Order: sequence, then structure tokens, then C-alpha cells
Amino acid sequence: MKMESDNIIDVFLHPKSVAVIGASKKLTKGGFRIATNLITNNFRGKVHFINPNA
Repeated sequence: MKMESDNIIDVFLHPKSVAVIGASKKLTKGGFRIATNLITNNFRGKVHFINPNA
């Protein structure tokens, strides 16, 4: 399957889902800030929170 360049760019700029690697409940951690930004900016896709220590 070959995708046109416009479709490839669209896939990266408008994802249907994202994974937050290193998601954390600690306010000072980058994973917390990324997760918070996705939620507060109304990301409409599915979000997978990944933390191997949880």
C-alpha cells in the first residue's frame, strides 16, 4: 500500500491515537505535562498511558 505524501503528513498531524510513554501522576514529570496537555486541549483520539512502574 503506497500513501501519497499529503496522507502521510495528515496521519502525523492528526493522529487517531497517541501513547504517552512514561505517564505519571507526579506534577513535575514530563509524562504528566504531556497527558495534561492532551486532555486540556481536547485531543479527540484515544490516549494510551504507559508507565512500566505502575
